[in-house]
Amino acid sequence: MTNGIVLASATSPTEQAIFDELVHRGIEYDLPSPYLASESGEMTHLWPVPEPDHLDPSSIAEGDYVLFYRGSNRYSWAARVHKIIADSNIADRLADHIDQRSGHNIQPREEFSETVLVLEIPIPIDLESYRLHELLNVGQDALTRTVVPDDSVVANVVDEYGSIEQLLQSARDEPSVYIELTSIDDKPYKQPDGEYPLGSAVFSRSESKNGHDIYGTLREPQVGDIVLHILKDKRKLYGISTVASTLQTDFEGPPDGSWESEARGEGYFLPLGGYEEFPNPIDIDDRLLQNEEYRDRLKQIYEENSGLVYDKNYQFAQGAYFTECPLDLLYLFTAELPHILTVARQRFWDVPQPANADQYDSVSEAVVDVRIRLPFGDRGREWFLNSFAGSIVEAFTESLSSVQPNAELTQTEATHCELIRRLYTDWEDEFAEAADHLGVGRTNQVGDSETLFFVLFRELQESVGVSTNMNQVKTRTILNKNYEIESPILEDPLPDDSEPLEPAEKPERADEIARQLLSSKQMVFYGPPGTGKTYTARRFARWWLNQQDEFDPHIGQLDTVTFHPSFTYEDFIEGLSVDTTEDGSVKYEEVPGVFLEFANKARQEYYATPDDEEPRRYVLVIDEINRGNLAQIFGETITGLEADKRLGGDDEASITLAHSGDQFTIPPNLYLIGTMNTADRSIALVDAALRRRFRFLAFPPNLDLLRDEFGLGTWEEIRDIATSPTSDQQLLSQSLIAIHLLNKRIRNEPDLGRGKQIGHSFLFGVETEQDIVDTWRFEILPLLEEYFFGQYERIRESLFSGDGDELFDWSREQIKPFGQDDLSRALAPFVPEFDPEEAETVN
Repeated sequence: MTNGIVLASATSPTEQAIFDELVHRGIEYDLPSPYLASESGEMTHLWPVPEPDHLDPSSIAEGDYVLFYRGSNRYSWAARVHKIIADSNIADRLADHIDQRSGHNIQPREEFSETVLVLEIPIPIDLESYRLHELLNVGQDALTRTVVPDDSVVANVVDEYGSIEQLLQSARDEPSVYIELTSIDDKPYKQPDGEYPLGSAVFSRSESKNGHDIYGTLREPQVGDIVLHILKDKRKLYGISTVASTLQTDFEGPPDGSWESEARGEGYFLPLGGYEEFPNPIDIDDRLLQNEEYRDRLKQIYEENSGLVYDKNYQFAQGAYFTECPLDLLYLFTAELPHILTVARQRFWDVPQPANADQYDSVSEAVVDVRIRLPFGDRGREWFLNSFAGSIVEAFTESLSSVQPNAELTQTEATHCELIRRLYTDWEDEFAEAADHLGVGRTNQVGDSETLFFVLFRELQESVGVSTNMNQVKTRTILNKNYEIESPILEDPLPDDSEPLEPAEKPERADEIARQLLSSKQMVFYGPPGTGKTYTARRFARWWLNQQDEFDPHIGQLDTVTFHPSFTYEDFIEGLSVDTTEDGSVKYEEVPGVFLEFANKARQEYYATPDDEEPRRYVLVIDEINRGNLAQIFGETITGLEADKRLGGDDEASITLAHSGDQFTIPPNLYLIGTMNTADRSIALVDAALRRRFRFLAFPPNLDLLRDEFGLGTWEEIRDIATSPTSDQQLLSQSLIAIHLLNKRIRNEPDLGRGKQIGHSFLFGVETEQDIVDTWRFEILPLLEEYFFGQYERIRESLFSGDGDELFDWSREQIKPFGQDDLSRALAPFVPEFDPEEAETVN
């Protein structure tokens, strides 16, 4: 059933007073009667039906829309009828309220009937009265009295606009959007059962303690504006509400007594209503402020606006309790939380779609812009993601790494490219329609629909957790089939596994490592960059494999593999190869991955060894183990890693491989050593199932190794050398001292800590002072940039104590070209702070 329309005139002095006090401002809900409380908030909006209009109350129903005329040939406000009350006592109390708040020439008792409409929060509109009256077939008397058009003529409005709601959306004044930055864990009165629950009101002092007008933004909102609520204690965009009344300037303060006495009675209080908590609140850091993809857009918004909720370092701004939300920032919110658009439409605001794009200067710009546009279309970001299964995407991604114009591809890679091409061509019309509807622009070499295609393909790669390597060049190459297919050739034979494995010197902690490996079968060496994890793993393996006196180890007993984001189960355990038969059909064959092939060698040795002897050991070093998706790479083999579940163990576990269906058991003479750079990922983030099966050995920076390597003596002697301009080891000594103190300061940074120190191996192998300069300029300083996410002011203050001008161009936020003397001057301030005794205990 279609809702009705009520045309209400509010032009006489009495009607204007009633509108201002009861409709626009509203009243505290318990003033007329406790049961009048509106669902939209603490304020109740009311319109007493005028008695002189002789209106039949039964012609108005709950859900109807009241449009208020206040002159200038425009209907300027609208509100939905929440409920209807017929009670003369309530009407009398409302009349008393108007008498108390209005002038002497107001006569509300002569205007009020006993019928009172309880309204939802009104919204401002701009609707020409003549056009509306024409559609509703009413005369100009509607400008001076309340009129309820028949349902038959209301149908004209529905025919013209689709619905009354769409009429109001088209006529609604565009609201301003604000952000409340607050917390609830430390404010019981803002919790759901508190006196001022989240979304019911925002309030503040009228000025800061030092008299500054820092809360002035609270004076700006108008009734009907939108407020987003961010909880800084939960770091989430949590909900949305609507400004329900005008600002009150006599607030006594929150009930916790936190305001000083002189601020009470002069505070700002802005009532809100219609609060809705988002079904899936988004993490404001991971999804927005710390999302690297949004950095350029966030920076642009910051440069074009003032008084934002975030600062130049993409952290919550100091004092940003209540701030305006520019439309461009709202677009980023809606990109990550499209539900905001749904709520806005329910509040009669059709958020304007961004203007059509023409050309993108980069892939990242295209990604962000298309992502912003997707919520405005019929399809969200998920519609394309469901087109592929994750395993297919991973296979495609691996093949894409070889794709470039005129490249020679394998049969497998060419098959994958053909499938990708068919995905586009089969849905080409849909891509073109969607790109046109969203206003997607072109990218260099490809059109708008192809741009939409490759951006969505990258989104799919990201969701699966593989490298986002699709771009416009690869798209054009695939669609135009601009590649060759290589002919099968005989590969060179693999190296002879029987070649002897050269021994290595026994590394530090070798006995401890051997003991843990024999017990658990697998370990992870973890620590900051440059601490010798991979070097030690390979050196230990060469030493340890040579400790089996009964065998002469060969190179086939040691292998190394490097994990990366696009490394897959098919690479590590078992994959599929694709071939074309003579009749043109596609044939798939299982191909063992690195781990399965290495494990089969170890298994053969195990079976060939008498029961009373230890079989040859096989060691697989997994470099950068934390860069891969461990659960996906290991797959079902994770169960068989434990010592007692291996071949011949007390609880031997046979695993069914995913592709071939073969049974597989990990032999006990296979050992894994992983290396993990803690600057990329902490141990806490490693898959829990993997973490239980590996033992972890820390590799912290060890500057004593450098001291011994270069014969620098004690730390006191190093300090003396660092202050001696005539010493040819001054710059090296300054570097050791600076790294020691930088690591100390990094450990004290709460978001960095021990895992992001500077390793000692950066300076191993330097022979000249220019080598030292190059190490600082091209390795150590860029590492610090990465640690601090390019926050140069923080690098300057936290690490260099306000110095470092010789190394950094602080205004341009970049590393300077510098020489030996510049580096020495920059490192010299570290020396006076250096404590040799402390260095002896730390290093």
